[in-house]
Amino acid sequence: MAALHRPALPIPRRLAPPRLFGRPRSMRALLFIAALLVIGVALLQVNQFSRLASTGYQINELNRERASRQAENHELEAEVASLSSLARVDWEARTRLHMEPAQQKLYIDVNHALPDRQMLPTRFLPQEQPVTAPVGEDGALWKRLLRLLPFF
Repeated sequence: MAALHRPALPIPRRLAPPRLFGRPRSMRALLFIAALLVIGVALLQVNQFSRLASTGYQINELNRERASRQAENHELEAEVASLSSLARVDWEARTRLHMEPAQQKLYIDVNHALPDRQMLPTRFLPQEQPVTAPVGEDGALWKRLLRLLPFF
C-alpha cells in the first residue's frame, strides 16, 4: 500500500501555547525567569531584614551609651553639690587654708545715690504696654474698630 505524504495541518489556536511578546517561549525559559524573580525578591527581603536588625543593634548601643552618660552626669552633679555645701567650704577654709572667722567687722558708707530703678538685664524687665491714642487723635472710631477685627 502506498503512503501519501501530506503536510501536517496547523494546530487550532485554542490548543496552541500562548505567545509572549510576539514569539513562543519555552517552558524552561519561563521557569528560569520566575525562579530569578523569586530569588531576587527573597534577597531583597533578607537585605531589608538585616538592615533592620543592624539598626536595632545600633539603637540599643546608643541607648546604653546615653544611659551611661546620664549616670556620669548624675555623679558629677552629686560631686558638685557635695563640694559646694556651706559646711564643706567652711571646713576647707579652716583646715586647708587656715582661715579664721573675722574678729572685727567693718561697715563702709557709700556716698552714691541709689539708682532710679533696679538694674536688671533687659530680658527680665516687664514689657511696656504701648500707649493708645485718644479717640480724636488716631482717626475715626469706626477705623479703630475695623483694625480690631482679625480678618481686616
